Parts: sequence; C-alpha cells; structure tokens
Amino acid sequence: MHVSWRKRISRIIRGKMRAQLLSRHGEAILANSRNGLLLVDPRDFAIARTLLTHGSYVLQPIEWLCRILNDRSRLVFVGTHIGALLVPMVLKSGARDVTALEPSPHNHRLLTLNMALNGLQEITIHRRAAGDTEGTIRFTENRINSGNSRVSQTGEVEVQVSRLDTVLADVPRIDLMVMDTEGFEVRAMRGAAAVLARTDYFYVEYAPEQLLEQGSRPTEFIDMAATHFSSMYLPGEQVRFFSQKTFAGYLRDLAPRRGLLLNLLFSNDVTPRSELVKPA
Repeated sequence: MHVSWRKRISRIIRGKMRAQLLSRHGEAILANSRNGLLLVDPRDFAIARTLLTHGSYVLQPIEWLCRILNDRSRLVFVGTHIGALLVPMVLKSGARDVTALEPSPHNHRLLTLNMALNGLQEITIHRRAAGDTEGTIRFTENRINSGNSRVSQTGEVEVQVSRLDTVLADVPRIDLMVMDTEGFEVRAMRGAAAVLARTDYFYVEYAPEQLLEQGSRPTEFIDMAATHFSSMYLPGEQVRFFSQKTFAGYLRDLAPRRGLLLNLLFSNDVTPRSELVKPA
C-alpha cells in the first residue's frame, strides 16, 4: 500500500508522540488479541494498530490454513514479522515443529518475546533474511509499518542472508511454508529449490509491484511456482482451485494494476481438498 509523503510524515510524528506519551523508555504495548498475547510497536500504524483497535488481525486466512494442519504438522515461516500469523496458527493447530525466519532486528526482538508470552519457546527462530546467497545484505526497518520492513540497498542496518536450502538442510518434509518477504520472494525461492521440492503447501504473497522494486519479474515468480507445484488455491469468499498448472496462465493474464496483492496457496493436489474449498 502506497502512503503519501504528507501522511507518512504525520504518522512518524504521531507515532513518536504516542510512544513518548506512553513511556519514555517503553518499547512495546501488549495486545490481548484473538491472535494471542502480542507485544506491538506503538509507532506502527498497520498491524499493530489493527491488533490494538480491533483485537484481531486477518483471522480468516489463519483459520482457513489451519484446516489442513494438526499437532504433527511441520511449519516454516519466512518473514515472520512479530508472529501475528504464526502464534494463532500454532496455538490453533497444536503444531510445535516450527522454524521461523525474521531479519528485522526490531521485529525479531518482539517475535522472540511474543513466542515466550504464548508459551512457544521451543520454536526455532533465525534472525536472517532468505535469499539466493550467503552473507549479509542491507535492510531497512519501517517503523510506521513494521510489516513493510524490507531488503534495500540503502537500508540502515545490515542483516544476515541465507539460502533456505542451507538453513533447512536437515528439515525433512514440510507440511506448510508461509512466505512474505516484501518483494524478495523470487530471491528467496531461488535459494529454496530443494526445500520447495519437499514442501506440501506453500502460502505466499504475490505482489508484482514489490517484485519489480526488488529487481525481479512477476513472470519469474510464476515460472518458479509452476516448477515446484502443479496446482493453486486462490482464497476468497469462494475459493478457486487451479489444477495442472493452469494457475500460470491465470496469473500472467491478470491485468496489471498498482497495489495488486494476492495471497496464494500452491500445492500438488490433483483435485481440491474438501477442507480448503468448503464454506467457512
């Protein structure tokens, strides 16, 4: 979502004032939400404000994905933010074999605290970005929309970056991988060929504009998804199922528009799973 420079400056000033009013040395506010007990940044005008104001955040996709999970499921989260999706999915499904990656130092700190608050200390958390190289990379932390923190050549901090094939080399078959890396998805997928080959379901954000900003092309995303998966679920009021890689043509034919963002679930299901297409 694009924010005008006037609104951005206003949010920065209001966020700083709100943080100072709450506490001179305070770092977070505790939201007792339907997503779990979550420490959120008072300067954040996106997910944090939603949790504090409404007491929940995107519960529908969480409940939808949990239909195919149980306490034996193995989960991987790439770009975990503060755990607003991870915490409720783990609490609802009972899964405990979970690996999470979050490169932002600030978000990683809140994520670690949120895991402890919800009794999920056994989850493996890596403070690193997922890419197609090993080493370090520049990263910017967006304090007024911390979920939009991202890899950037002009980023103010340096973070570790690794290939998922390296980080998850010892992880056997993955039931569900959730990925949201703010346009860095193609780079992350390039470094995860072996991992994606043993992943049953891949829930990922598709935002063509963000992909282009990160130096990759939407067609690369589509081609790599079609390399590893044969079918796709498109969530919505009525879930759509695309078999035999017909999703590739559908995604290529989408009319380009500013701000297009889809959350897609790729799989190798030959026919749609009843749990995923039945009404909520």
